[in-house]
Amino acid sequence: MKRKIKNLLATMMIMVLVAGLGGCAQKPAEKSTPKLPEVKISASQGAGSYPLAVLAENNALQGVADKTTLESWVTSEQLSAMITSNQVNFIVAPIPNAIMLYNKGANVKLGNVAIWGMLYILSADDSVKTVEDLKGKEIAVTGGSNGYHGTIFRHILIQNNIDPDKDLTILNMDMAESSSRLATGDIKLALSNEPNSSVTIDNAAKGNVTVKRAIDLQEEWAKATGSQSRIPQAGLIIVGDNAQNTALVNEVLKQFEASAKWVNENPAAAGPMVEKYFPKMKASAVENSLPFARLEPVSSPQCKDEVNAFLTEYLKTAPPASIGGKMPDDNFYYSGI
Repeated sequence: MKRKIKNLLATMMIMVLVAGLGGCAQKPAEKSTPKLPEVKISASQGAGSYPLAVLAENNALQGVADKTTLESWVTSEQLSAMITSNQVNFIVAPIPNAIMLYNKGANVKLGNVAIWGMLYILSADDSVKTVEDLKGKEIAVTGGSNGYHGTIFRHILIQNNIDPDKDLTILNMDMAESSSRLATGDIKLALSNEPNSSVTIDNAAKGNVTVKRAIDLQEEWAKATGSQSRIPQAGLIIVGDNAQNTALVNEVLKQFEASAKWVNENPAAAGPMVEKYFPKMKASAVENSLPFARLEPVSSPQCKDEVNAFLTEYLKTAPPASIGGKMPDDNFYYSGI
């Protein structure tokens, strides 16, 4: 009798085990995200585009896409059109432009902040060494007082008890013009970023004119505000419903960060690679710009509080319209990592 009970129990256990295995076998496998035929990424001719050249050259996104295509944007109108019509999957753009588009209803998210401030006052003489020295001077600024560069500059001036409208003259001049006029000595001061600062310094040297970075605005921001010296200047923006494809976004962010690290560690090799994909940026200028570009990608979840703190300070003097009327809500920050 005992043997029969034991055999019965053994048979029942085997049946349960087989049924369990059968259930496991019938459970549908988790669907993987299909590989895209192409990922399109756009950037302006600036330091935020440097890692993209490495991504494309090495086909670093081959795990999520067969091909990586890079495109350039020049004007804010082009930037807006690329985003609102979903022409690209990702775009490297100035942080305020992205916030403005978001506040106007565009479907975008901040993937990372890639550039943490690369603004410098260039001087063609030795008359300026401090912010105080700017009093009574003329300085060329792209967008004048109203662009992102200009509003940051105004904030620093105001915090140093300098009236931007009375104590100096701010000239609205694009960087190409200010660069050429600095090189000829026609103007003495200009606010510039990278790699434009490096281009200006190199071009001026060819004509035996010495142009130098007289003031680092990131350091002046820290002094004026009592905060970190980092200015969230540009980042990788996720366009449209691509934010739902976490495998794609996370891989792009991962490879972008790895590529930025390689660029910073290999400036001489990075220069020609960047020029290959973005011909307006010459290899020597790219190489020379890297010590000043602050190319340090930080993912959105990690830098959200820092960006919000910066914006809170920035809006003490900048018009809310410069970022679309209000601070971005939490939905602006990608959190799928």
